[in-house]
Amino acid sequence: MNETLGERINFIRTKLGIRISELAEMIKIPVFDKSGNIIDYKTYTKTSLSLIENNKQRPSIDVVTAISDILGVSIDWLAKGVEYEGEKMLSLSQERLRFHLEITGERELGGIEKLVKEMRDSLMMYDDKIKEIEKHLSKQTNTDKKEEDS
Repeated sequence: MNETLGERINFIRTKLGIRISELAEMIKIPVFDKSGNIIDYKTYTKTSLSLIENNKQRPSIDVVTAISDILGVSIDWLAKGVEYEGEKMLSLSQERLRFHLEITGERELGGIEKLVKEMRDSLMMYDDKIKEIEKHLSKQTNTDKKEEDS
């Protein structure tokens, strides 16, 4: 059983047929400026990756994230050997909205739901009107054709 992070990285890398030097070359860690813009990428070395696989060095979260993306496995699996078993998180913006609704109460959500329903009803009303106009135009076109044919 693959008990450590290093063993799991080694296992999945070997299973995928990727050499340690190839994986090291694929790891690119972004370097940010003070404004949060990526200005460069740090590369990783075969030696550093070997130290991780042999459990002699602990990687940063940036390295674990890059490895999980490259190898196509979750960070949970790399870190713990199992998939996440708790509540699945939504995107950050969805989690922020959920948190906001929890602290402000459900009445705001009810207002949003009401607004969405009203908008949906309005769109359906316009859709019905468009169908009526199309039906009327179709009848008018047929009437005009009949008069031309006579």
